[in-house]
Amino acid sequence: MKHILYFTAEWCNPCKRTKPIAEELDRENVIKFQFIDADDNGDLCRKFEIKAIPTFILIEDNKEVRRMNGAKTREQIEDFINNE
Repeated sequence: MKHILYFTAEWCNPCKRTKPIAEELDRENVIKFQFIDADDNGDLCRKFEIKAIPTFILIEDNKEVRRMNGAKTREQIEDFINNE
């Protein structure tokens, strides 16, 4: 099953702009997001080598397909999901 690991933090301004978009896409069942607070999940951040937030990691069949960093528009996130 395809889903997105979304690494974020409460203090991160780009995250504050992007998180509502991710929440909306999740609510609309466009794709399932797993919201991960980077401050509370250091082990996961190390496992996925998170260097910047926000970071979106597309997971398919339990494998990382691709990743994207930084604040994005809804259209950019949808393009990322659809591999455009």
